[in-house]
Amino acid sequence: MSRYGRDDSPDEINDSTARRPAGPQSGQQTSDARGQGGGSGTTDNQTLPHDIPNHERSGSPRNPEPRELDPRRERHYDLRDSEVQTLADIGAFRAIKTEDLVEYRYGGDARQARRDLKHLVEQGLVQRRTTYPARNVYVALTRSGHRYIEHHRPANAAAHQVFYHGFAKRREARHDAGIYRLYQRESERITRAGGKVNRVILDFELKASVNRELAKVHSLPAEERFSRRQEIAQAHGLAVVGRKIPLPDLRLEYETLDLQQTKVDLELVSGEYRQGQIAEKARAGFTLYAATANAARLRPAMADPEIMQEILSL
Repeated sequence: MSRYGRDDSPDEINDSTARRPAGPQSGQQTSDARGQGGGSGTTDNQTLPHDIPNHERSGSPRNPEPRELDPRRERHYDLRDSEVQTLADIGAFRAIKTEDLVEYRYGGDARQARRDLKHLVEQGLVQRRTTYPARNVYVALTRSGHRYIEHHRPANAAAHQVFYHGFAKRREARHDAGIYRLYQRESERITRAGGKVNRVILDFELKASVNRELAKVHSLPAEERFSRRQEIAQAHGLAVVGRKIPLPDLRLEYETLDLQQTKVDLELVSGEYRQGQIAEKARAGFTLYAATANAARLRPAMADPEIMQEILSL
């Protein structure tokens, strides 16, 4: 669910690094116009950080180039290529469950994943959190990790890709981590069709851009305000449903087999969704996914003529 009215998670989360989480700020964007408003902008033809061959994912040597000095922290970092790619993955999706990193980033090589993450934590670039009682471990970038990946952006990272640091809210770690799995499933579908994902956009980015534009029309007469709301939604590739502009959890900008630039908006539907919420997301044109257990329970709602859309299983 996008971050409007998400229910609190019952899990208590412990921050193993004792670092204070930080939300998205202007400092999280590069100076090359990667503002929070790139929802419907142009894309490049570069791949995402994790779109590299399996044989390059683990066991990569330390970067042979001379270690560079981070001018802000005046500290040297000596990272493997695989560690830099891991930082890029974590930063792009904000929070990732460690077992998902093992599966998707490291191709199941748990030993290599543990070694890289241990080194990144020791360097102060990554922070961990553990949920109780499930004891799931999640990782996010620290401020230092965010500064590093912005200054050492991988060549295969999209020029306008936004990176994040810290955990948005303690109760949202599980949902945010689920976005990474959501991406993997949809990206696989796009790749099978001959396409290539160029950029991932989280709801944080879309929300900031849309709200910035909506703030400019609050003082307008009601009829003009409604017209401007329609224009704002259209400019961001979104739709007005009722009086709202629903935001997807994740947008993928990608290139099709015939080199057309397009996008898909995705929503991770949880078991707490009411039928009205599902209908709103469906009318907005989002592709709906859910965890397997939730999908089976929610599919009967799809028979509603107001929805008439399949919920895909993660």
